[in-house]
Formats: sequence, C-alpha cells, structure tokens
Amino acid sequence: MMGETFLGRYGKRLFVAAILLLLAGSAAYIGYSANQYKKMTTEWYQPLTEEPRTQIQAHPTEQPVQVQQRPAADVLPAPKPLKPFTLLLIGTDSRDGEKARADTMMLAVIRPADQKAYLLSIPRDTYMEIPGRGFDKVNHAMAFGGPKLLKASLEQFFAVKIDRYMTMDFDGFRKVVDELGGVEVNVKKRMKYTDPTDDTYIDLKPGLQTLTGEQALDYVRYRKSDMGREDSDAQRIIRQQEVIKALANKGTSVQAFIKAFKLMEILGKHVKTDISEDEIASLLATYYDPEHNHLETDTLQGTDERIWRHGIRGWYYLVPKAERERIQKRLAQELTQK
Repeated sequence: MMGETFLGRYGKRLFVAAILLLLAGSAAYIGYSANQYKKMTTEWYQPLTEEPRTQIQAHPTEQPVQVQQRPAADVLPAPKPLKPFTLLLIGTDSRDGEKARADTMMLAVIRPADQKAYLLSIPRDTYMEIPGRGFDKVNHAMAFGGPKLLKASLEQFFAVKIDRYMTMDFDGFRKVVDELGGVEVNVKKRMKYTDPTDDTYIDLKPGLQTLTGEQALDYVRYRKSDMGREDSDAQRIIRQQEVIKALANKGTSVQAFIKAFKLMEILGKHVKTDISEDEIASLLATYYDPEHNHLETDTLQGTDERIWRHGIRGWYYLVPKAERERIQKRLAQELTQK
C-alpha cells in the first residue's frame, strides 16, 4: 500500500518541482516521506521579515488548504489549489569570506488552478534602481541586502508584489544533478575558460552528452572564453532554461524515486525559502499530471551597453521602457487570468 501511494499517487508531480526546487536553471522531483519532508521544509524555511506577509489563500472558488501532520500514506489528501502567486527564484554563488551573489534570477507566476506557470529570466547586469543604493546592476542588490533587497528592487522595477522567494546555492545544484544521474544536453560549441583565482576550469566539448553536476553548472554559467568572443548573458539564460526542462523530464524516472530521500536531504541543506510546509504540500498535490502542466519561459529584453557608474565605465544591461511595460502588463495578466 505504501509503495502504491508513493509511486502511483505522487509519481508524476514534477512540474512544481521544476519551478520551485531548481534554481540557477535546475529541476528535480522530490518523493515523499512524512518525517523526511517535515525535516526538509523545517530546514529550508527562512522568512525575510517578521512583519505579517501576504497569505497565499486557496483559489477564490475554493476553500483554504488545511494540511495537518498525518501518517505518510495520508499526508496529501488532494488539497484545493492555491490562487496565482509570484515567486522569486535565485541561484546564489557563495564563496569563502564573501556575501552570496545572485548569479541567476527568475521571476515566476505560479497558477496552480490550471497547472500553468510563467517564468521570466532576468539578466544579472540589468540596470535598475536599488532602494537606498541608487542605480546599479540588479545582482548587486543581493550583495548589498540579500534576498530581501533584491525582492524590493524587482518589486519596484516591475510594479508587482512578490509573494515568495527561494534560493539554491551552487553546491546544492551540483549535488541534485549528480543524485539524478546527470543531465543530458546538446552542447552546441566548445566551451573553455580558466580562472585560477576562483577555481574556474570549464572545458566542455560539443555534442549530445550527459553532464555531471559540476559540468552542468559550468554549462549554465559559461560566459567568458579562452578562445575568443565571450557569450552574452542572454545566451547563458537560454542554456539555463534548457537545463530546467531537461532536468524536469527526469522527475518521473525510477532513479528519482530511489533517490527521493537523498534529494530531500540535499534540498533541506541548500535551499532557503519562505514558502510554508502547507503551501508546498498543496503545490505537490496540485501538479499531479505532467501532460496537463505547462511552463512558459520568457526573458527580459534589453541591450548590453557601457556606461559610467561609480567612476568606472562598465557593461550594463539596459531595458527599454516599452519592454519594462510589456513585462509589467504580462505579470498582471498572469496573476488575474481565470
């Protein structure tokens, strides 16, 4: 009976995992055990403020979700879907003696009632106002004030309330990919870059191949090159979105089920979020059929230009007013669409 519940009832709920659990362009299915799940959600829960926060209630036509602690076979009794909400996904680069930096940023609108999600990739060099710091690259907000300041910066830029956030560090990404047996991608060109100062040694050859966690991280991070022109941030984003989809496809594999406990252990240690245990339970129960789940990806459009800031003429990603308004309108539509 327990095997039937585990494999049959929760076996295909990969879509929410692709959105919620894979930062820096990663995705993975997590299986379910009452005790392990409780431990994971307790370890990763880290609210940004003590002030009352916006509650993600049930969809307006439904009743709020009430999930209590129960035996493993009866923990997720098909709760009602939550209403649409926004989620900030952050892939962080933490190094010894330094504050975590936002290497990857995605803003998602999750729509549980119709099993859809809209995922917007935000180039890390995007030029915008950081509250209390003036205009700068958006990824600097993470170093200045962590996820809370990054969230405030994006809320102001897009004129939208961000309901929840989630971060995953590079080490967690590597471990998740390795536990899932690697990720298959088609490397389209030779990628080689060396920087001994931060232990970066990227060396990938073209062709369809299964990448390890370390190689997958190199693939999504690659930008500078030892062999000529460097990639743009837009090219990095395309590879990040490619890996999200490739890993999500592994969510229903037998290996994902076998590795479920280990995956939850990794996520508990390397993910931080203010999504509650009840909300996670509701999302896992909602996205039960991958054939009806739909993920749409988008990228904030702009141009790379050199401008003077802080006495240095550096590269920044400038977003036209029309593009900013396009995204603001799209986010509003996704949040209100029935």
